[in-house]
Amino acid sequence: MANPNKKKIVLPVAPDTEAHGPVKHLYSKKVKLPYGVPGHNLTEMEREVSIDEPPALPINEKLNVLGKRTKRVDAIYKVTGAAKYTADIQLPGMLFGKFLRSPHPHAIIKSLDVSAARRYPGVRAVHVLLMEPGGSVERDSGHDAPAETYNMDQLPRLRYVGQPIAAVAAESQYIANEAVKLIKVEYETKPFVLELDKARKKGAPIVFEEVIEDGGNEGDVGVKAADEQKGNLRGPTTGSFLGGPRGDVEKGFAEADFVLEKEYRTQVQTHCCLETHGVVADWQPDLLTVYASTQNTAGVRDDLAELFGLPKSKVRVITEYMGGGFGSKFGAGHFGVMATMLSKKAGRPVKLMLDREEEHLSAGNRPNSHQMLKMGFRNDGKITAIDLTSYGTAGVGLGAGVGRVAQDMYECPNFRTAQYDVFTHAGPGAAFRAPGNVQGVFALEQMIDEAAERLGMDPVKYRDLIDKHEVRKIQRMKGAEAFGWKYKKPGSDPGPIKR
Repeated sequence: MANPNKKKIVLPVAPDTEAHGPVKHLYSKKVKLPYGVPGHNLTEMEREVSIDEPPALPINEKLNVLGKRTKRVDAIYKVTGAAKYTADIQLPGMLFGKFLRSPHPHAIIKSLDVSAARRYPGVRAVHVLLMEPGGSVERDSGHDAPAETYNMDQLPRLRYVGQPIAAVAAESQYIANEAVKLIKVEYETKPFVLELDKARKKGAPIVFEEVIEDGGNEGDVGVKAADEQKGNLRGPTTGSFLGGPRGDVEKGFAEADFVLEKEYRTQVQTHCCLETHGVVADWQPDLLTVYASTQNTAGVRDDLAELFGLPKSKVRVITEYMGGGFGSKFGAGHFGVMATMLSKKAGRPVKLMLDREEEHLSAGNRPNSHQMLKMGFRNDGKITAIDLTSYGTAGVGLGAGVGRVAQDMYECPNFRTAQYDVFTHAGPGAAFRAPGNVQGVFALEQMIDEAAERLGMDPVKYRDLIDKHEVRKIQRMKGAEAFGWKYKKPGSDPGPIKR
């Protein structure tokens, strides 16, 4: 029963922006906070914080944790083998899964027969990925009547080596591996293209005849829809969702004392996580429990809940320890979905861990890049203009843009970029430690070094001139101290390797 004497709390409503000007934050305050390293560039910055934010620590406060060496609380469990990773999970009655994957970069499956695999002793479930009306790969067939053969109208087009076709669950990993070999497949191979430059050319084999709408990939990296898709080329994106383009680039180049223009390339990199991607899925009537090697248990939960039509409260995802992810382990992945399918069909837990070959083929990678960078400089070191055109391939995925770092790393009033995704017949890309930034930093920093040499300036001091961010200035200072930058001897190593 409500207490009539209790004071009623009425939350204020923020005023309309257009009618009353900018909206005032009613539950925050602006404060000036000191930051930096005492004795080195200590400065003050105004920040908006919660109204109940405690006061900042005094400048010379004695700290017990920050800046001190600390013990790894999990180290003892790891070095003794007590730490339990997904690959270590053993559940009662657990089955083992294995994929059948495409051996071709581009092919049509004319026919597929799983009868021998289904009858192989010890096999408890077989699942084939089929096409749904509308062209998407089906995800949950429930407990459908098991077919023995499938025709090309039911099966997806294969666009990369390692693309999953089907999977089995069996009493042992050996039985699962042997059973997959018994699946009979008739392929009709098609022309394919694997290289970035060749895929851009007119007349190259087309990866997708249709326009691709989904901007996700194996690492659950969404990308903003680009303007156009022609052949294997998707784009350009112009950085508008990050605040660019800006200024007048041509005017900036006209105002420059000198202009540098170069091409840079970076290669595809795979994550090589010590623990491969994988899950153990246990489908029960009232709860789906998934042990996953993941960086994002909530993301795996949300993916599986949506795909299988379950409330989120009926999906439990457990990760005790994970052997590396580097950005690639965020969603459920095709392996998580397939393990859940097999568990649902077999009525038993299913472990499905990728082997090292599968890890390289289908678990994602950092896209490559071909960057054409042009920058204008004044003799006082100021950057007058940046113009970047880039091409990159995430295989059958999207998300190969590299322009963010050039857009906001250094002070420059005039910026323009055109970034293109290039489709190839290779496995999809995935997030990898600051997606796009690593490729972009390589090109940008190479050119900044060249500009410093042209200006006759120390590269570290030159960056302090064009980057006013106080924290990064302190980081450069501390880094230079740590590796003895002031003792460098330019040109002292005449060979190709510089030390």
